[in-house]
Order: sequence, then structure tokens, then C-alpha cells
Amino acid sequence: MVDQASGLRQANAQSHYPPAFAFFGGEGSGVSSVVGELAAALAMSGQRPLLVEHQPGNHQARRLGLPTSASFASLSISLGGVSDLLVSNRYGLNLINLVASSEERTRMSPRLWRRLVSEFAALEADNSVLLIDAPQLVDDPTPLCIADNLVLVLSPDAESLTQGYATLKRLAGDYARRRFNVLVNRARDFDEAQAVFTRLSAVAGDYLSVALRWVGFVPLDNTLRKSQTLRRPTVEAFADCEAAQACRQLAQMLPRWHAPDSNAQRSSYLEQLLTTTKSLADLTGH
Repeated sequence: MVDQASGLRQANAQSHYPPAFAFFGGEGSGVSSVVGELAAALAMSGQRPLLVEHQPGNHQARRLGLPTSASFASLSISLGGVSDLLVSNRYGLNLINLVASSEERTRMSPRLWRRLVSEFAALEADNSVLLIDAPQLVDDPTPLCIADNLVLVLSPDAESLTQGYATLKRLAGDYARRRFNVLVNRARDFDEAQAVFTRLSAVAGDYLSVALRWVGFVPLDNTLRKSQTLRRPTVEAFADCEAAQACRQLAQMLPRWHAPDSNAQRSSYLEQLLTTTKSLADLTGH
């Protein structure tokens, strides 16, 4: 599976699609909060981020104060288009709801898929970066298999480290992923964040053939919870708080994190999502 999964990411190369960053981590690590704040910070700085939601429940829309939308899975019934999945705010933050299980994606007709891939490719090419709120690997491995860049979000909790390491191990062993950016969330200070990264590096260095890169941390800040209650991103509602300042700095640096496992140029994200979903289903037999 390793060689074949790696090859899938190199097929059907195109040159005009923006880099894709998939964020993942253990439950309770604050992955969705981090990726939403980074997307908002990028949009407020004049960039054109496309935030890709793979988590059910329209949580990103609610967190960011955006209208809810149809999910990708619903298009097989409604026969709608990509525009039905897309919502935006006044400063250019675009959120698209691609929530669907692997089975729901593969059941869509080839004709519908061709139309949706074409519509999404035009949208994707008009944005500067994709930020993907990825599902848990056990639920749907495809987004983490195909994204150009992977960002592991850890918190200082021991369970976060355990779950993060377990996911790294599977991504390396089953899907040939080798490079990981590591961002520590909810750390009391720089020293605690560095200690979390050091612990992960020590364990991974002993047992996994992966490259881990520290990219920064978001400090523990109760203002984040307050902003979620208000349904506004912290970088907008409480721009001077420590977490907002950290998210703006991380967003500014995010383009420099781009270092994909493969140098091959890729096809549209949605096209890869379909072809890889089907190929992995063939490989695993379900």
C-alpha cells in the first residue's frame, strides 16, 4: 500500500493549484479552532484562503460567524453545485463544506463528479492556499493522504501526544507520509510548547522514519473560548490578545511551511479526493 498510495499523489499533475495544508491531531487538541483562526488571519491580511471543512455539523461556520451550508454528501440528492457548499464573509474568508464519507463520495455518479471537479478546480485556482480541517484518520484517511502539507496540532495533555504519535505512525507506515509540521496549542509559554515538541521528537526519532518541523505555538488563552461564544474569530474580535497575536504570526509564516513529500505538481484537490478514495477502497477491499 505504501508505494501505491505515494504514487497516487503524483498522478495527473497540474501547475496552477495553491498549496494545501491539512491540520490534524487528537481529540481535544483544538485543531478546528487553530485552522479557523489561521484562515481568518490570512483573509484579514489580504490573502485568499479557502478553508475546507471535513468535520460534520457546520462547526467552522458557527465558530466563524458564517452562514451554514449544504454538505458535499447532499449534492448526490439535490444535484446542486459547488456554490451551494461555499460561504464567505466580508473580508474574504471562504469556507467550503466537503463533508462526506468515503462511501458517499464513491456512490456519486461519474457525471456528477466530473461537473463538481470542474467547478471546484475553478474555485481552487482563484485562492492562494487551502487550509483543511481534516477528519480523523480512522474515519477517512483520504484528506491526510493527499494534502501537500500536514500540520500536527498538539496540546500539552498526555493524551494529545499519544494520539498524535499514533496518527503519525499510521500516516508514515500506511500512507508514505514523511514530513510533518508540528504546532503546539494551548501551551502556557514557549518553554512548555518546546517541551511538548521535544517529547514527540524523541519518541518519533526512535521508532519512525519521519521529519518533524517545529512551526510555533498558540498560547493558552481563555479569550479563544469567549470569541467562539460570540461566533467571531479571535483575530477579529480580540485582536490584541496573546492567542490572536500568535495566530497572525503563524499565518504570516504559513506559506514558508510548504514542503510536500513529493515535488510533483498536483491536480485539483477535489479530483484527488475522488481518485484516491476509490483507489484506497480498491487497495483495502472496502
